[in-house]
Amino acid sequence: MKYSKILLCFGALWASSAFPAPAPCDTLRVAFLTDIHVTPGNVQDSLFRVAVDEVNASPCDIVIFGGDLTNLGSDAELEYVHGLISRLEKPWHAVPGNHETTWSESACTTFARIFGHDGRTAFRAGDYLFLGYASGPFMKMAMGAVRTEDLAWLAAEAAKARPGQRIVSLCHYPLNNDLTNRTEVTATLRRLGIPLTLFGHYHRAPSLFNFDSIAGIQGRALRGKSDSDAGYTLLDFWGDSVRVREKTLGAEPRTRFTIRMQDDPRTLALASDPTPPVPDYKAHAQLVLQDSATIYTGAAFYKDLVYYGTTQGMLRAYDTRRNREVWRQRFGGALYTTPLVAEGLVIAGTTTDGLRAYDARTGRERWHIDTPTPIVGQGLVDGRGSGAALYIGLGNGTMAKIAVRDGRILWRYDYGGGQSQGQPALADGKLVFGAWNGHLHCLDAATGKLGWKWTNGSKSLFLSPGNIVPRIAGGRVFIDAPDRAVTCLDLASGSVVWRCTDYKAREASGMSADGKTMDGELLAIDTVPDAFRRLWITPAGFGYDYTACPVTVSGGIAYLADRSGNVAAVREDGTPLWCVKCCNSAANFITEAPDGSLWATFAEGKIFRIPPHAPAGHKKKIP
Repeated sequence: MKYSKILLCFGALWASSAFPAPAPCDTLRVAFLTDIHVTPGNVQDSLFRVAVDEVNASPCDIVIFGGDLTNLGSDAELEYVHGLISRLEKPWHAVPGNHETTWSESACTTFARIFGHDGRTAFRAGDYLFLGYASGPFMKMAMGAVRTEDLAWLAAEAAKARPGQRIVSLCHYPLNNDLTNRTEVTATLRRLGIPLTLFGHYHRAPSLFNFDSIAGIQGRALRGKSDSDAGYTLLDFWGDSVRVREKTLGAEPRTRFTIRMQDDPRTLALASDPTPPVPDYKAHAQLVLQDSATIYTGAAFYKDLVYYGTTQGMLRAYDTRRNREVWRQRFGGALYTTPLVAEGLVIAGTTTDGLRAYDARTGRERWHIDTPTPIVGQGLVDGRGSGAALYIGLGNGTMAKIAVRDGRILWRYDYGGGQSQGQPALADGKLVFGAWNGHLHCLDAATGKLGWKWTNGSKSLFLSPGNIVPRIAGGRVFIDAPDRAVTCLDLASGSVVWRCTDYKAREASGMSADGKTMDGELLAIDTVPDAFRRLWITPAGFGYDYTACPVTVSGGIAYLADRSGNVAAVREDGTPLWCVKCCNSAANFITEAPDGSLWATFAEGKIFRIPPHAPAGHKKKIP
């Protein structure tokens, strides 16, 4: 084995000078591992096995994992890495990172099943209480975010601290502007008397940060610049002090810094990120409601009722005229699928209870379909009356056509694996959808028979068209997958008409052939020629962005939103109209209501209404 010689000398290294006495004998010794990124058979797999053996031979009291345990967050990877972690002979605790929550095929339910919690974990060690929580992003590309309900949990658990017990925060993301609700999180920690947070995410040497006067200690990733530079972080706690050391595999630990947890001058001398801009939406949008939980679905409508789902597993029917809830249904897990309204029914895909249909007015269940795996994808309804049909992914590896009125499965297509997360598209009797298995699929909408499937050729499933909405026009399919290319395919055959990689387009498009680029620009493409032809490109007003909120076109205006709570409106001729900041979190969807208004949902639980044909003018100057 590559590290066999290193393994032979562990005992000598730890016994000689690995832990020179820096503190009283009641020091709590912690091995802090984060960003280990294990996939069966990869380099980190071998490196982590060495790290486990090394920690087992050490005097560490406890092992803490700061997230990004896997690469894809797949069920198989989670099972595998849990098996490796279980080889530890020390008590250990773990929180998920963005690689467990962003691409999870089980909507994070597998992590909860294997690790015993969905991100929230409280544990005592010595005179310290550690409070770990998830920091997302959840089920899509976005910045990190701590769920509203998790902040409430933090307060409840902090109240359980014993007299004299110090509290340490633990999550994967830094508590800076990479976290959308950073100011709310740091304010909560200050109010609860939590002076220190541990985190990962940044693949660099252990470092000290100032998060609004909260000390932040960043642990290093397992793999360094080279395989020989692999390692982890050691933390020695005593009283109000903590010493941070970097432990390269097979080498002696090196002290990076020692600080006091509370009000250390070295921490306070570091600059915090600037405070995010204040929302300025009132000229163009109205805040309709603020939920007590996080929202990752869009909104659906039936007369004066609006429907949406939350991460607390709540499907809510809200009367917008009377400003009150009419009915609710609660499920065992978070909702990521936007409800659909058709034939007097509200249909919701769930992560724990399959597919459910309810009377839109009363909330009474009309039918349901149980599924073996969670539903996280968006659905599409076509037709009316007895011919109304729903197309939706029924969990991992399955697409189905369902009769809306009674829930009969008209056909199902099993494509092997990977969630179909984005909404499918339907045209000329063909259903087109992408999945997190590297492929775009085209089925006969009447029979479910495969017509063709296409791949961009990448071996990385991260670049799959799993969360895109295919756009179909003139017998052609247009997609902008995470490979950052705009691709045009022939609808009949699936052959490539053209591909353009000149713009960093990713997972956000709309018709008329508008595509949002990662540079925060709106790109308009001509759908007719046999080669890529740009019509125009215009700044949206919010800079670099990668959130997967689709572009919505209504009344000749394209509406788009970003990862930081900004919404912009651009005319179909490329003229920017306005850009306003609604809040600080990622937008999910902008949905057109029957009256022509636009409804935008945001992760922090806010829902905004944009009036029909909102007046032009620059609320925020667009460069």
